[in-house]
Amino acid sequence: MQHMPPEGESSVIVSLSEAAMHMYNAAIDALPFPEDRNFHKRADVVLAGLRKLRAGLAEAAARPRSTPTVINELSQVRKRYDSLMERAAAAPGSSLGQQLYATRIAARLSAEEVAAGAGLPVDLINDLEAGEVPTEEEAAKLRAVIEALGGGPGTEHLRRPQESEPSQPSPDGEGAVDGQEVSAAAGGN
Repeated sequence: MQHMPPEGESSVIVSLSEAAMHMYNAAIDALPFPEDRNFHKRADVVLAGLRKLRAGLAEAAARPRSTPTVINELSQVRKRYDSLMERAAAAPGSSLGQQLYATRIAARLSAEEVAAGAGLPVDLINDLEAGEVPTEEEAAKLRAVIEALGGGPGTEHLRRPQESEPSQPSPDGEGAVDGQEVSAAAGGN
């Protein structure tokens, strides 16, 4: 059996990834509305497949003789995965892992950085983002991280309202309007 040159391996890898992405894109386009009770079940299947494809491409991209086409394909798969995870995180019934992933990506943080900040193992972060369920203690730590980072795009509905936020300025002209501190002297800005 003859060994393929690196460019040949790369073109095969990219071709297979493009074929897979064609199917994943069709599946994503066919997903029901996020409010549909079947949305997460169907999205999770696509996300699992995209994770496998992303891992394979990341391995191929890390090889010494990788090519720009492999790197570009990996980038495209990651973008599509991130987009679907963001959509899943914003949907009713999203998992804590989906919310964490969307928040982490929006904050431009790695799983390692979030794990260190939360005092949790990085493998746990990866497992949760892949659909595992955290313990109550882990969930509390992760909610604190998500809150500290301001939540991910589209996850505003997941944030808990502050209990003691005044909605009107105080008589001295200072206070909060819509949760933002304002001062009469500052003109409300």
